[in-house]
Parts: sequence; C-alpha cells; structure tokens
Amino acid sequence: MGEQETSEDVGSHYDLSFLSNLLTDITCSKLLPVVINASKDRVPNIKFNVAKVLQSLIPIVDQSVVEKKIRPCLVELSEDPDVDVRFFASQALESSNQVMMS
Repeated sequence: MGEQETSEDVGSHYDLSFLSNLLTDITCSKLLPVVINASKDRVPNIKFNVAKVLQSLIPIVDQSVVEKKIRPCLVELSEDPDVDVRFFASQALESSNQVMMS
C-alpha cells in the first residue's frame, strides 16, 4: 500500500523550506560579515578558524555569495604568512572548487 501525501505533509515541507531559506539569509546577513571581519585579525588561530567556518558555509549559501564574498577572503588567507592559515584556507578553496564543479 503506497503512502499518500497529505496536506499536513505538504505544509511541513513548506515550513522546512522556508526555515532553510531563512537560516541561509540570516547566515549571509549576520554571521558572514562577522566571520569575514575576523579574517583580518592578527592572530593566526583566529584566521585559520575563519577558513574552517567559511568552508562549512560553502555548501549552504548561494554560489554567488561564495564567489563574491567567501572565495576572495579565502584567497587572501591562502597568502597569509602563517603556514596553518594557508593550509586551512587552501583546503577551503579546494572544497569550494569541488562544490562549483558539482
């Protein structure tokens, strides 16, 4: 016996989609500027954690945000004097390349 989709199921799908869009909007408008600003910190541990956070955001934000905001920040971090900052920034850039190709 096949399951039929009820109006309640459709409503919950709508709610989840709305919630997902809302969380993405909040991430881009509130969290992303703080993270990008932290990339300017002089402390290497702050900067490599910025790279890690940006890497985690790549799959959930719009590709235009990745191209216009995240990748430029990661490129800058990938040229940092600190080896660990460069490493994590390069990993995040690689991750963004993979997402863009899929």
